[in-house]
Amino acid sequence: MNVHHTLFREMVAEKMDEQTKKRIGLVPLSDAGLSEREKQLWTSAVHCYSTMFAGRRLLFDDQLITFNNSLGRQKDPQKLDPSGLPEDFVRCLENASAIYKRHWWPEHQKANEQFIAEMRPKVDEFGPLVIPHLEHFFGMQWQSPLQVDVTYYVAEVGSAYTTEYPGHTTVASGRDDNHGLPGIETLFHEGAHTLTDKIASALWDECKRQKKDCKDLWHAVQFYTVGAMVKEALAADGAPDYVPYAYGFGLYELGDWPKFRPAIERDWQPYLNGKSSFDEAVSNLVRDVAL
Repeated sequence: MNVHHTLFREMVAEKMDEQTKKRIGLVPLSDAGLSEREKQLWTSAVHCYSTMFAGRRLLFDDQLITFNNSLGRQKDPQKLDPSGLPEDFVRCLENASAIYKRHWWPEHQKANEQFIAEMRPKVDEFGPLVIPHLEHFFGMQWQSPLQVDVTYYVAEVGSAYTTEYPGHTTVASGRDDNHGLPGIETLFHEGAHTLTDKIASALWDECKRQKKDCKDLWHAVQFYTVGAMVKEALAADGAPDYVPYAYGFGLYELGDWPKFRPAIERDWQPYLNGKSSFDEAVSNLVRDVAL
C-alpha cells in the first residue's frame, strides 16, 4: 500500500504546476542516491501510474477503491498476491517496489509505526466515549470492523480518506496535522464517514424542499459533530482547551463554509445538547443557511 500511495502521490506531483506545488507544500521525492537504472525504473513506474490514473481521485474512483481494498487485504508484505489485479498495475508496483524499499521505506515505515504507537492507545481510550455519541446523533451504526491502514503519503484532501462497504480508512503518517490531538479527531472523523448517509440524505431532501443548493453542508455538520464529541471526551480527560479541527485549521473560512458555520452553531448545537429533535435541527439548519 505504501508503494501504491507513494507512486500515486508522485504522479499527482508530476501533473501539478510549480506554483500549486509550492502553495500546498508538495515536494516530490528526491532521486538523489538512485542509480541511473533505478531512476529510469522509478520514472517509468510513475509514468505508468499517469497512464492509468491521471485526473482520477482515490476517494471517488471505483477502480482505485477496489485496488486499495485489495492491497489492504494482502497477507504477505514481502510478496504481492496479484489475484484480481490487472497485469499492468501489478507490473508498475513490482517494478517500483525494490527501489522504494531500498531508498524510502525505512523512513516511511518508522513514521508509520510511530503513528500507530501514538494513536492506537488514544483510539482504544476514546472510542468507547466518542463512537456511541456519534452513532446516536447521526442515527446510524458504526461499521465494524473498520479497517485502518497507515501509509506515509495519501494524496487526498487532509491526507486521509474513507471508503465504505467495506469500511476502509487510509491515513497518512507523513502529515504533521494528522498527529497529536487533531490526529485523534481525524481518525474519528474518517470513521464517521460510515455514519453520514442519513444526515446527508436528510439535508439534501430538506434543501430541495426549501429550494436551496446546500452543496457539502452535510460535511460541515460532520466536522462540527465529530469535533464537538472529541472535544467533550478530551475535556473529561484533562484537555479542556482543545480546538476542534474545523476551527483550528480554518475550514469554516473556505468556500461556502462561512455561510454554514453560524447556522450550524445556532441550530445543530441545540440538537447535540438534547434540546431539539433531529428533524427540527435539519429543518432549522437549512432555513438559516444564508445561501
